[in-house]
Amino acid sequence: MDKKCFHKTVDDAVCRIHRSAGFTLLSNGFVRSTNLQCAAIGLLGKVMSLPPSWNFTKAGISAICGDGITAVESALRDLEAYGYVRITRQMPDESPTGRIRYVYDFFEYSDKDDSVPKHDVVLETFTADNATLNRVKKDGNFTIISNKLLQNREMKLKLLGFLLKVLSLPNRWQFSMSGLTKICKEGKIAVRSAVNKLIELGYLVRTKLLPNETASNTFEYVYEFFEKPLSADEAQEHEAETRRKALTVRQGKTPSAKVEKQQLENLPLDSQVSVELPSVKPVQYNTKDTTQNNTKQNDKKSIIPSGKKPREGLTDCYKESEVRAYTEIVREAVSYPTLAAWLCEDGRDGFAEADEIVGFIVDEVCSPLPYTKIKGCLYPRSVVKSVLLRANIHTVENALEQMAEVDRIKDHRRYFISTLFGEVQAYHFKDNCGSRWAEQAVQRDFGVITI
Repeated sequence: MDKKCFHKTVDDAVCRIHRSAGFTLLSNGFVRSTNLQCAAIGLLGKVMSLPPSWNFTKAGISAICGDGITAVESALRDLEAYGYVRITRQMPDESPTGRIRYVYDFFEYSDKDDSVPKHDVVLETFTADNATLNRVKKDGNFTIISNKLLQNREMKLKLLGFLLKVLSLPNRWQFSMSGLTKICKEGKIAVRSAVNKLIELGYLVRTKLLPNETASNTFEYVYEFFEKPLSADEAQEHEAETRRKALTVRQGKTPSAKVEKQQLENLPLDSQVSVELPSVKPVQYNTKDTTQNNTKQNDKKSIIPSGKKPREGLTDCYKESEVRAYTEIVREAVSYPTLAAWLCEDGRDGFAEADEIVGFIVDEVCSPLPYTKIKGCLYPRSVVKSVLLRANIHTVENALEQMAEVDRIKDHRRYFISTLFGEVQAYHFKDNCGSRWAEQAVQRDFGVITI
């Protein structure tokens, strides 16, 4: 089930520090590598920011990292496998100290890494006591990173490498869990853990926009990465500002009147011009046959009360406690962990999609509207609520598989609710029909009576 690409209501952002000093230029080659683990990228980025006079040993590198020697050794092995470091063991007769020691040659570019575009580079060599740093001479394709971030001793290498990869991406990049997983060697669980840790440390603000806040009428996640961590209060301010921008865009894209009328109403009161429309004599229609029918219709009580016709997208009247209660009920009914794992099989963000599916069902169950229009028919709220609360993981999967076979769905949310409604109503009937057909087919083709 391929998701259509669309432009987010509010663009993602990567907020970098304006620097005149205290920074390091890192080649985008190794930072964007999909062969290296994030820990290896973080280690190489940290090493490239160190002065040549640094004592490059495992213990020395571990002292400036949030990881132990074991994690440093694992990152070094990953770098060595793809040619970003060459480790030479010197025996006592070869070492100037008369002891066994290791010499490290770090490279910012490697031909062994096939995930990096191949191009001619010029390496500048900086020699240390027991190491050489071979840095790419940069005239383009690099990222400027603050040394405060690279030399942060509390940030683990895996987290640092992940953040470096994000900071190297183009400004118009649209972030998502599935997209971040595609550009990392680690799996979805590791990427999700890194994202949550960055949120905890203040390097990321992720805002979940509800369908009534977006121009697409769907859930959207807005990512804002920061090179300098934010406090909890600053993060809340950024989230509130994102919601304000989203509502502004939504209102601009869904005007309630024509553009000409909107422009006139937005003018100051003292500058508005009164326009007198020309009077047009109404056309006289023959009302002889319709007067009696209209009188009869007005005498009857309308099924839908006047002024209370259903409108889609109304969520302002939801009760928060009721929404929370039904969210837990629906999550349990659809076997949320199993559903999310099934949705993750195609490499997409299954957990986010499962959250949206639960949200769609809860929206319909808790809607304050008295009726819902499904496949052209109006159903009372009690009927819709009763049917949707019987949904399970099998009916949800069947609905999604049916939607995958349909082209150009305009409103995925409404289509999903309609399909799920029909699946729940006929679930047992379809299952029993399938069983009876299978029994009859076995008896017809093999002459065997199934028990």
